[in-house]
Amino acid sequence: MKDSKIIKVDDDLESIVYRKNLFVKIATDAREYETDVVPTPEFLEKMKEIGADIFTFLERKWCNAVTNPSKSWAKIDDNIALLTITTYDDWWKSISKKTRNMVRKAEKSGVKTVVAEPDQKLAEDMWKIYNETPIRQERAFPAYGISLETVKKYVLSSQNCTYIGAYFQDALVGFIKLVHGKNITIMSQILSMQKHLDLALNNALIAKAIEVCANKREKWFMYARMGNHPTLDRFKENNGFRKFPLTRYCVPLNKKGELAIKLGLHRRVEDVLPAPIKYRLIPIYNWASRAKIKIMLHSKPKQKY
Repeated sequence: MKDSKIIKVDDDLESIVYRKNLFVKIATDAREYETDVVPTPEFLEKMKEIGADIFTFLERKWCNAVTNPSKSWAKIDDNIALLTITTYDDWWKSISKKTRNMVRKAEKSGVKTVVAEPDQKLAEDMWKIYNETPIRQERAFPAYGISLETVKKYVLSSQNCTYIGAYFQDALVGFIKLVHGKNITIMSQILSMQKHLDLALNNALIAKAIEVCANKREKWFMYARMGNHPTLDRFKENNGFRKFPLTRYCVPLNKKGELAIKLGLHRRVEDVLPAPIKYRLIPIYNWASRAKIKIMLHSKPKQKY
């Protein structure tokens, strides 16, 4: 019995990711939105052994509450942009006339949205979109310069996913990747070509994603978090997503972790700053981000990774 627990813990480690905040190593499970992650004593012991100071996880409150959390676990207010789906028609009636007109505009312009096969052709077309421009949403686009081999590996190894493509004049001009988890579908990525912004591609892609989820009878649809980008938040709200409050637990694994939590180092800077200050800093961050990538592109050839 003991051996089987060890094997399960080791399997769980495959999806663990880390971030550093000054001297603190914070671990989390990359699948925390897709499935319930409530750490066992055996799991936390393994986290200590590999050098983590804090383990953090979300309470997936929309479908499963954490019962009897330890008093030693710190709590942080968190959120996701969540849409509850009944039928496609219900969603269509719930959004504004302006948003419906954007979807119709894409259709009238000749944009077709379809479920795409995750094959080599899709990977090649996605690669072109990734490398269309180094600047998106007024800031540096981190995936610019990604290699074709990396995109192929990313697409061909996808599991429990659905890709939706937007096609214009027989060419892929935008896509969504949906990740199907336990009691949730997650919009992992949505990306479209900047030169076709006038076609309302993202609105059309979201409409198709809602249709796919409704046909699969999937109730909850998630589109990242809210509160860090006003323009993107408005876009989410216009498409029916609402801010859904969550609790994030932070488990100290050693004395350093306990001290870090007391000092507030378990929190991200963007979540600590008051919204008025954070929003004033966004243009500065965007400018610095653009300047950095322009210098990089000017000083050396485009990097492949």
